[in-house]
Amino acid sequence: MTTSNYEIGLNAITELAAEYSASSPQSRNEATTRLQLIDRIFFDALQWPREQCLPEESHEGTYVDYVLGLPRRQIIVEAKKEGIYFELPLDADSRIIALPALTRKNGNLDSALRQVGSYCMSRGVPIAVACNGHQLVAFSGSRVDGVAPTTGKAIVFRTLGEMASDFINLWNCLSYPSITRGYLQSLLVGETLPPAPEKLSRRLIYFPGVKRRNELEHELRILGEIFLQDLVKDPNLEREFLRECYCSSGALSQYTLISKEILKNRYVAWADGRSKTVTAATDKTGASKDLLDAVAAKSVTQRPVILLGDVGVGKTSFIKHLVSVEAREELKKGIVLYVDFGREPALRTDLQNYVLDSFERQLKIDHGIDLQSDAFVRGIYHGDLLAMRTGIYGFLREADPVAYRMKEVELLASKMENKGGHLKRAVEHLISGERRTIVAFLDNIDQRPDDFQEEVFLISQSLAETWPITCFVTLRPSTYNKSRRQGSLSAYQNRVFTISPPRIDLVVRKRLEYALDKLVNSGGLTLGSEGITVESRLLREYIEVIVQSMQRNASLAECIDNISAGNVRDALDLLTNFVGSGHVDTRKILDIKQQTGSYYIPLHEFLRAVIYGDNEHYSPDASFVANMFDIISVQAEEHFLMPFMIDYCLRSSQHRSAAHGFIPESEVADHLHSLGYRDQQISAALARSEQGKLLDFVPADQSFPIRVRITQRGAYVLRKLMPTFVYLDAVVTDTPIVDRGFRELLWDSRDIYERLARAQHFLGYLDTCWEDAPRVSGGFQWSDASQQIQRNIENIEERLSAKEKRQAE
Repeated sequence: MTTSNYEIGLNAITELAAEYSASSPQSRNEATTRLQLIDRIFFDALQWPREQCLPEESHEGTYVDYVLGLPRRQIIVEAKKEGIYFELPLDADSRIIALPALTRKNGNLDSALRQVGSYCMSRGVPIAVACNGHQLVAFSGSRVDGVAPTTGKAIVFRTLGEMASDFINLWNCLSYPSITRGYLQSLLVGETLPPAPEKLSRRLIYFPGVKRRNELEHELRILGEIFLQDLVKDPNLEREFLRECYCSSGALSQYTLISKEILKNRYVAWADGRSKTVTAATDKTGASKDLLDAVAAKSVTQRPVILLGDVGVGKTSFIKHLVSVEAREELKKGIVLYVDFGREPALRTDLQNYVLDSFERQLKIDHGIDLQSDAFVRGIYHGDLLAMRTGIYGFLREADPVAYRMKEVELLASKMENKGGHLKRAVEHLISGERRTIVAFLDNIDQRPDDFQEEVFLISQSLAETWPITCFVTLRPSTYNKSRRQGSLSAYQNRVFTISPPRIDLVVRKRLEYALDKLVNSGGLTLGSEGITVESRLLREYIEVIVQSMQRNASLAECIDNISAGNVRDALDLLTNFVGSGHVDTRKILDIKQQTGSYYIPLHEFLRAVIYGDNEHYSPDASFVANMFDIISVQAEEHFLMPFMIDYCLRSSQHRSAAHGFIPESEVADHLHSLGYRDQQISAALARSEQGKLLDFVPADQSFPIRVRITQRGAYVLRKLMPTFVYLDAVVTDTPIVDRGFRELLWDSRDIYERLARAQHFLGYLDTCWEDAPRVSGGFQWSDASQQIQRNIENIEERLSAKEKRQAE
């Protein structure tokens, strides 16, 4: 049984409260209070991912301690040091308190609440929080109902013990998994929208549960991970793998459901108006000439060169292929130094020395250059040794050769004590004396926290500016954009090359064919580090099934391509989830394959593994697929808010007025307002769309407001996935049912006939909700989707009936 996010959070806050009560009173400063208390409340207990937190964000000359939610800001937290005590009423029953009463004659709290409230108002962030590590006050900091935020109400937690004992309230109001529900605003603002009833999932004893796998499925999952995911990690196979499996970046998908113009210009919005310095890393022939010139140091620059690419597009593979294939000629006499921050320890107290140590180790192991050897050191400092002959110790060279030799050693040792200076001199010697080209790649820094990234970038800047080498740094577009506005990048004009994803269907096909070759022609896979050969006839046949199915059934390739949306890691995860999934009858597939020589995977069978993953029940937090019908209120027509929103973004992306598919978020909100939806509902739906990767968001800056754009996944879920039984069957447990009569008809079902009946009830419920929903001319029509689902259900029932007849005969 898996532990839920809520239970993990409850354990974390309970542990923190116990530690705090057992310790003697401390006078932590603000930084220590944040590190030891507030970070643990929000990151450990309330489950906010650190990458969803922007510390010390600047806006119009003011800085806030925490902004939670990116790019859609949800909460601003004003952190006070532990010693600043908030005078809070002791009445344990009064969790909700009017702000004027709370702040009267309470200077510390009044100041903190006014400060964080002003931050929320100026930034349009809905929730304001003041916290000193052991007390917490939260209120609606940005309102649109004509009421000043400081005259409203607040929810109050007087101690860490209260946060633990009433954790359900704290969780519902401020946790990352719950923030899109709008519970706090509903609680404090007194919205006329009562909250939605509980979901069926809340009534399940084991939710989301773990889908059990039999021994065969368990074995296939392990082998699938080895052959589909781990091959690339084996250094002994790296060259062969790149030769056989690498796919060039930039090729446009043939299965995309969004405009290819959007794919072609996927990074334009991140260029921040610097088109002269942002260019594609590839052209029709492969790596662009500009990039090859940069690698060969023909275009000398004293700035790090940035390789820009979305997460999972294969930046690391691109670098390795660039070095070993594309730029092989340019690097004939070159030395490549590579640091992968994605694999190294997360915490480094001295990153600069770590980078230098890594460079020195690679020079010795990979290039046979020992920076400590006597001959090499004397070669580096040959000029210093010559100068010594005419210095004050020069006479010792003839008078006392041993003493002179010792003085030489002392000189060289003093030079080597400065690790950075010594390595720099070595690099200069290799370049000027041996005519070598040196290129350094600092990869995967965007997998680290912001302060880590900033420090590594400053190191790369120092290397590029003061060393005669070309230094490359890989970044995500979001990281690049944020740093352009307020981080290290804001001070520099860097050359930027964009890396677009390869064609996902080609990546998948080559990876599968490579695995098959290892299983069939090579007799298995020898893992270099362990010296173990892995082979499996069952896995070979299973991969053959997938390869044959993708060749015959284009809908499988379409699904993988659009759900992964150019993310190679996600595409391989989708395949790995299918291999050995407990939601797939693996034995049936293999039996048919062995009996007939072939088996073709139907889309619905693949989708079950995609939608459920390793869980027994559908959970949006663990699925590649978002729930389009989720709601936060009892308004039944809200079930169609997300479909209306995704459809509007998809249609708008095709208009000429949409710059590369982007439209202002305010335009989307205005459209939904015109349909009768409220701010709270719209905000929750936008947040769910971001979390589910249905929409791309670009944060606001001085020139533009927040902009949104449809993703491949968003278009696929709306157009292809939503009108299917397998989708309806999954999300029913995650959808609040407003009508009590229908709610009593929906239950936890495992049998296919019961699930079909449940889907019919759910479909009937949504049809009823559609009767009162708004209509959009030329836009989303639930009636069309409903008819498709009905036909899908009828087809399944016909196949089941035919199967029963065959078995009876």
